[in-house]
Amino acid sequence: MALAVPTVGDLERELAAFSARKAPDLGRAAAVLIPLLPRPDGLHLLFTERSAQLKTHAGQISFPGGSIEAGDPTPVHAALREAREEVGLVPEDVRVLGTLDDCPTFVTGFVITPIAGIVKFDPHAEFSYPWRANPGETARLHELPVAGFCDPANLRVEERTVQGFRYELFWYTVNGTVVWGATARIVHQLIELGLGRGPGLGPEEWPLREPTGEKT
Repeated sequence: MALAVPTVGDLERELAAFSARKAPDLGRAAAVLIPLLPRPDGLHLLFTERSAQLKTHAGQISFPGGSIEAGDPTPVHAALREAREEVGLVPEDVRVLGTLDDCPTFVTGFVITPIAGIVKFDPHAEFSYPWRANPGETARLHELPVAGFCDPANLRVEERTVQGFRYELFWYTVNGTVVWGATARIVHQLIELGLGRGPGLGPEEWPLREPTGEKT
């Protein structure tokens, strides 16, 4: 059976009709850009490998992004600003498709607004775009195929307990790169939306229904 993989057209259609659910009270506001990379061999996503020197999420695989600052008029502005600072992506080279549900990080106290956008394709670049990674924030860039995240063999789901509540934790391993935590939850919703399966649990529902009474 052929693997179901969302296309740019699928994501455009679904995000145009999608009303993102907000959860501003769950933490400090942040935004990330989900860079969608159309390539001859299929749609890819750009991830950053965060510098080991950063105070939060050091060494993790994530999307370009960060805190929404006072000068940012919208989460879209914040996501594009951060993407320019981290990977050299020019805002004019991004066509924003829409916003996914707010995604709380729980442990570190952020609420991430994910912004999906198509990046202008450059067939002559080493990658699909002439990235310029900021060495102070980004150790490495990863362009990974969306198809890899659609293969059930590459997904592991675990339950964890934080402050007495159980959570589902997604782990993707694609081309040897491990994507987990909030970034994996964002990828999971992006794929589910693109395949027409609905948005899944909202940000207020991520803790599974009943507290376990345990402390971790």
